[in-house]
Amino acid sequence: MSPNHQTPSVVARLRAELGITQKVVADEAKLDQSRVSRLEKGEVLGGTEIESILDALATLGSPHANDFKAFLKREWQHVEPPSFWNPQRGYLEQADEVLDNVALFLSETEHPWPVRRHIERHRDLLLSASSFLTRLNHNIAFIGNIGVGKSTAISFLFDLLVPATTVTNPLKRTVLETGAGGTTICEVHIKKGPEFGVSVVPLSDVEMRQRISDFCNVTWNSVSSDAQDPAGEIARVSKEMDRALRNMAQLNRRTDTATGKKLTVDPAADLARSCESEAEFRARVIERMLLPERTRRELWYNSATHKHPMEWVKEVFSAINKGQIGDVPLPETIDLLVPNFGKSFGDLELTLIDTKGVEDHAVREDLEARLKDPRTAVVFCSGFNDAPGPTTGALLKHMRETFAEGFDPGKAAILALPLSGQATAMKNDVGDEAESDTEGYELKEAQITEKLTAEGVKALPVMFFNVISDEPVVIRKNVVEQLTRMRERGADHLLDLCAAIEDLMENIEQQAIQLAIEEVSKRLSTFLKANRLLSARERLPYVDVMSTLRGIRYASTLWAATRRNGEYSGLNVVHMIGSGAARDARSRCDGWFKSLDAFLNSLKADDDLAQAGRTIDQIRLSAAASKTTFLDTVQQTGMEVYREPLRQAPVWQLCAAEWGRGSGFKDRVAGHLERWFETEKQYLARVEEGVTASWEKQVIAPLMRLAEESAPQEMGVGGYSNVVNFPARAAE
Repeated sequence: MSPNHQTPSVVARLRAELGITQKVVADEAKLDQSRVSRLEKGEVLGGTEIESILDALATLGSPHANDFKAFLKREWQHVEPPSFWNPQRGYLEQADEVLDNVALFLSETEHPWPVRRHIERHRDLLLSASSFLTRLNHNIAFIGNIGVGKSTAISFLFDLLVPATTVTNPLKRTVLETGAGGTTICEVHIKKGPEFGVSVVPLSDVEMRQRISDFCNVTWNSVSSDAQDPAGEIARVSKEMDRALRNMAQLNRRTDTATGKKLTVDPAADLARSCESEAEFRARVIERMLLPERTRRELWYNSATHKHPMEWVKEVFSAINKGQIGDVPLPETIDLLVPNFGKSFGDLELTLIDTKGVEDHAVREDLEARLKDPRTAVVFCSGFNDAPGPTTGALLKHMRETFAEGFDPGKAAILALPLSGQATAMKNDVGDEAESDTEGYELKEAQITEKLTAEGVKALPVMFFNVISDEPVVIRKNVVEQLTRMRERGADHLLDLCAAIEDLMENIEQQAIQLAIEEVSKRLSTFLKANRLLSARERLPYVDVMSTLRGIRYASTLWAATRRNGEYSGLNVVHMIGSGAARDARSRCDGWFKSLDAFLNSLKADDDLAQAGRTIDQIRLSAAASKTTFLDTVQQTGMEVYREPLRQAPVWQLCAAEWGRGSGFKDRVAGHLERWFETEKQYLARVEEGVTASWEKQVIAPLMRLAEESAPQEMGVGGYSNVVNFPARAAE
């Protein structure tokens, strides 16, 4: 028996679960107590001693001791050794055994090539499925408009609260900063830590200076001219950013009553008036911020403060969020570290993500990344009356039009956040108001489901949570179970792959199976030769950019984007181009994949090919995976082709100069960009080259390898590459 890095923690946990001391275990194992202590502290003991300790734990009643003993004896050949506590450990053990058999099978050269190719592809898919289940880290991302109560709900659902004895108002107990919207300056992560602490990932120097530049430009214009144009469009930075920058520069507004009148004094405006130029003003603001001294990234709780740890976390988080700690930089993300966080939710390593509230454009790059991440479950938060809410609707529409497939079970849910009295104000079909919150929730759920179904979204769980009156336990359990459903789906996929591989290898000697697989490969080759090309482009990748810019809610969002050459966290033109390219590619390939699906159904219906049924099913799964990779790569292609040309384009100077020239700022900016896109058509051709190359590499080539013996082996993980050389860069 060979110990591994898990042995100390597993032994300590097995003993703790029995509620016994190290001495009791040592006595049963006939060892000195120091040996058990040293093992639990991480010191290496001999295999015989470890076996004696595990035997003792088993004798003392541990239901897992013998399993762990067997786990330590196991040699993992193909799958990364999982945690002993991994809920899918048994599935992974089976996968490793199957992969071992596959390696042996492929080492034998007498098997016909179609069978070998299908086994190879099954192996690659099985390795991918195993990798997903091996890791225990997952995220739950909460997404919603500013002001809907998202941060408040997270705090109450996951007990991120200061003790009730220290705060009388229950809504003031939240560790996360809450308010009427626009309170949190960045994305916040809550995760398990070694102790109570707060850590930050700072903004890059470039972005930090850009934020300062925005603030200074707004302030400079407010004191040197009228900041509002005839259309009522006002240049502004978000209130949370304005507050943090003012605190960092010690330029907070204050109220002056010395003259007997209540007056607001703005030191930033006074400083601007004392400067000869905006550049001088900006330099003086930067100087006041003492940026070189802001180097601290981690803060840890000290019991000497005599504060409850959660109270300390709340205060420190609030101070960082407001820019009030002199040696801490402005954050891009903030991590709140809580010992044993998520312990009651099982053995998954859980991170909660409180995304920055949506104020304007919902299809942001950061939110799309959460939607695409297979390890992240998403909770769409909305107010009760407008549930599922505009942000949810916009993101669901984006997913339908851009992503390869619909939701996996557990990927997303809706959380409506009612205020007191809203649920009972719901009326049934005869016009009677709900008699209870529960009845109101049922009526609202029916409305939400009906609306989602009409928009083509089905099987999306709907939950309700009033932080004042509803118990959080059930909702918290439902939210966490999203991850369980995601992993169960992954485990089912893994078992299907194992079964398909075993079926092939066990029955390969049957001539009928060989002939059936060879015939499937032959027909697949014929299909691919007749249907190799992707259909013609249907829409330009940037077609949605202009309509989005014209329809943006706040002109100041577009103003900030023009000052960053189109790449602003709240409105990223490059990201929109990538999404547009993926949306067009999705539309162009949907018909092809429907034809493939119909073709595979015809193979399944052919009695002569019944022996190859599992093989046909796996071709379908392989094609689905290729579609996802294809669309992701197309999106990246669109972004990479246009990124540098747009960064360098003088069009942004024209766009930024349109501010303050009267009504129609958004239309004028959209017009400038539209003319630029029409003039610079060479980039459109490069995107199309990338789309065509990606289609060939990531859809046709993997399937062709299953269909033809002479098809080349692609390089990359699992034999297939998801890397496409962007034509724009290859030409340079």
